[in-house]
Amino acid sequence: MKAVLCADIGTSSLKAAVISFSGIVLGRSRQAFLRYYTETSAKEWFFSLKCAILDIQAQLEAKSQKLELCALCISGNGPTICAPTGETLLWNHSAPQNSYQGDSLFIPRILSFKDKFKEVWKKSDIIFSGPEFLIWQLTGNALSILPEKRYTNAYWSLDSLKSSGLSDEEAKKLPDFVSPASKAGNLTENAAKDLALLSGLPVFCGAPDFISALVGTNTLSVGSLCDRAGSSEGLNLCTKEPLNAEGIRTLPSVIPDLWNASVLLPASGTQFEAFRKKIERECGREISFKELVDSCVTSDGSKASLDQGKYLMLQTALQVRDGIFLLKKNINAQREAGFVPDSMMITGGQAQNSSWNQMKSTITGLKIKVPECSDAELIGDAVFALLGLGVFDSIKKGADSLCRISEIFEPQE
Repeated sequence: MKAVLCADIGTSSLKAAVISFSGIVLGRSRQAFLRYYTETSAKEWFFSLKCAILDIQAQLEAKSQKLELCALCISGNGPTICAPTGETLLWNHSAPQNSYQGDSLFIPRILSFKDKFKEVWKKSDIIFSGPEFLIWQLTGNALSILPEKRYTNAYWSLDSLKSSGLSDEEAKKLPDFVSPASKAGNLTENAAKDLALLSGLPVFCGAPDFISALVGTNTLSVGSLCDRAGSSEGLNLCTKEPLNAEGIRTLPSVIPDLWNASVLLPASGTQFEAFRKKIERECGREISFKELVDSCVTSDGSKASLDQGKYLMLQTALQVRDGIFLLKKNINAQREAGFVPDSMMITGGQAQNSSWNQMKSTITGLKIKVPECSDAELIGDAVFALLGLGVFDSIKKGADSLCRISEIFEPQE
């Protein structure tokens, strides 16, 4: 069976999966980072990928499943800045302030990296903008991934880098842009040996993780809606025209001429995870996410701690409802922007729990569709890899083919 290996670099873990050409996840692994809070986070990415590959290979061997691995694809979070020696400024880490006032999300981080790692900056010929660091380790080729040409202002141009105070030589540290699904190169002999893979395998560019997730949930046509529910949460609606309103962030879709309007809930998952840790301390044992959610949902009010968890879940579901209402309100104000959705795809950790999905469906009044692969970034990467291999001739056709629904939750009385 032909398949591709996809990996997504998150904030605290690396997720990887082997996915068939028809979208079946044959093996999947998540490797938690130990040093994600340090200044050399990127040094762990290659080792985490190696561990994920070994884990997946063991899964395949246990099932006596043989496959033909045809390519790799890498995506990850941003704007994270890395040097070839591994020094890292993660997208969510505090950084030295600077006077930059433009539209770029990356230039302030680049300037902060330069200020924070002065000697490293001077000695580095290349500066990477996130997952491109791992791609460079795999192929030896340096590049920067631009999701779509309309993202240039949110990234950088030679002029905007120079106007920020960087010299011509410093501006050239940032590699040239390529688009998702571009071939970054082939797996080098050294990388292949370390990863126990065949040398020469093609490596394709994914995208920033939220772009890969939108592709993996097929949020690529007007009116399609998805909820990326992890440590933070984002409601994403594909529109024909930009939605301009307070509380809504609009960015270009990866599909030309379309847009993505999003409402962010920055701490929904983090709050519940902190609550889970608190309950574990009280009980003196580990408690799985599913066990805790089910206990909170069925709480009868006799345990205050479980009621607190149920309140957090309800609060999150209500925030999701309010975010959807905000999007609908502005669709009505700009009728040409799209139609009102009656369903929503969900991806991320929360998507794996039926109780929470049912609660969200009932409170929002929308059908909740759960993809077969809850880590939609990996399906998005598979789309990019297969587009690069020529299996598909467009991102949309790839998403239509690989985005598979496993379950649908209907609103209840």
